Amino acid sequence: MYELSVLPSGLRVISHHMPASRSVTICVYIGVGSRYEKDCEAGASHFIEHMVFRGSAKYPNSQLISSAIEGVGGILNAATDRESTLYYAKVGSDKFALALDVLSDMLVTPVFDPEDLEKERKVVYEEISMSMDNPSHRVGLLIDEILWPNHPLGRDIAGSRQSVAGLDRQRLLSFMHCHYNPANVVVAVAGDIKHAPAVSAISQAFSGLGGQNIVQTFEPYHSGNPCPVGVDKRDAEQINLMLAMPGMNRLDNRRYAFSILNTILGDGMSSRLFAHVRDNLGLAYSVQSGTEFLHDTGAFSIFAAVDPANLTACIEAILSEMEAAKTTITAEELTKAKEMSKGRIQLAMEDSRYMAKWIGSQELLCRRVNTHEDVIRLIDGVTLTSVMELAGEYFRKPEMRLALVGQIDKEKVSCLLKD
Repeated sequence: MYELSVLPSGLRVISHHMPASRSVTICVYIGVGSRYEKDCEAGASHFIEHMVFRGSAKYPNSQLISSAIEGVGGILNAATDRESTLYYAKVGSDKFALALDVLSDMLVTPVFDPEDLEKERKVVYEEISMSMDNPSHRVGLLIDEILWPNHPLGRDIAGSRQSVAGLDRQRLLSFMHCHYNPANVVVAVAGDIKHAPAVSAISQAFSGLGGQNIVQTFEPYHSGNPCPVGVDKRDAEQINLMLAMPGMNRLDNRRYAFSILNTILGDGMSSRLFAHVRDNLGLAYSVQSGTEFLHDTGAFSIFAAVDPANLTACIEAILSEMEAAKTTITAEELTKAKEMSKGRIQLAMEDSRYMAKWIGSQELLCRRVNTHEDVIRLIDGVTLTSVMELAGEYFRKPEMRLALVGQIDKEKVSCLLKD
C-alpha cells in the first residue's frame, strides 16, 4: 500500500506506487496551522502559504512558478487548515522532477520580497473580506466563534485585518523557520514512481530545509464560555444557518461509526435530512451535515439556507431528525451508508492526488496510516447499536450551538435549543 522512509534530518517521505497511473502527485505537508498561532500571529500560516507562491530562488516571481507547472498541464495549489498546511503539485509522470524542483524551491528558498509582501497583504485582506461578505462562508466562521470561544480554533484561519496588518517580513520568516523544519514535514508521493528514486530525489531537493527541530505545541481544546446562539444580522433573501456541537478527535476508534452516522443523517441526496427537510417539507434547497476530526476535539455540523419564514420550521425539522437518529436507524440504512462510504473510497483510489493526500495527511496528523483495506474493515465493523449510541451521546441540546446570518432576531430562535 505505501512505503515510508525517515531521512537523517527527520523529514518523512511516504509513497504509494501506482504503475497504471499516467500522473504523479507530490504533497508536502507541514505540521502547522492556525491553532498553532498566538493571537498576535493569527493568519501567519495562511499568509506564508500565499507568500511562497510569490517567488523563490530559481523561480523569482509568481508567473514563473505557476507557468512552470501549468505549462506542462499540471496543477499547483496549497491550503491552510487548523492543524496543517499543504502544498501540492500533480503532473504527468515524466514531469516529476520539475514538480519537485518547483515545490522544494518555493519552500526551501522563498524570496519574501518586501514589495510583494505588501501586495499579498492586500490580497489576504480581500480574501478575509470575501469570507465576511459571503453568507455561507460567514456562517461557518460564526459557528467556529461560538463553538470554540476565545480559542485559536474559533478564529478565521486567515486571521483578521488587524492581525495580518501586524505580520511583517521578519515575523513571518521567524514563524516559518520555527515550524517549517524537517521533523515537522511529510512529503507524500503517489503515482507512477517507485519509492527509492522518490526518496533519493526528495532528499536532495529538501536538503537545504533548515529550521529548529522542536516539538510543536498548541493550546489544548477548551469549551470556554459558550454562547448557544450567534447572529450576524444583515439584509438577505435567505438565512444561512449552521447547527453544530463538539465532536470527537481523529484518534478515537469510534470515528468510523461517527462518519457513518453523518452519512445517514446528512451526506448526500439519499440522507435523512435531504429527504425530510428538502424533499418532504420543501424548506430548503441545500441541507447537509459534516464532521471534522482534530487532535483533541472535533465537530459535527449541519448547514442549511432557508427563507426567513421557514427558519423555525427548518430548525425544528433538523432537531427532529437528530432526535430520531438515536433510536430509529435501520439495518438497511446502515448497509447503504457503509456501501456508499466504501464505494467513494474505491473510486477515489484511481486518483494520484487523492492517494498522496491519504497517506501524507495520516502520517503527519496520526503518525500512522490506515490502508484502504484497513478502513473498509473498520467500516464493515460498524454496528447499528454503536451508531445510535453515538447519536445519543453527541446530539444533546445543551451542547448545541446555532449560528445564523441574515434577517433574523436572536430571541426568535434561542428557545429552540432549550430542553
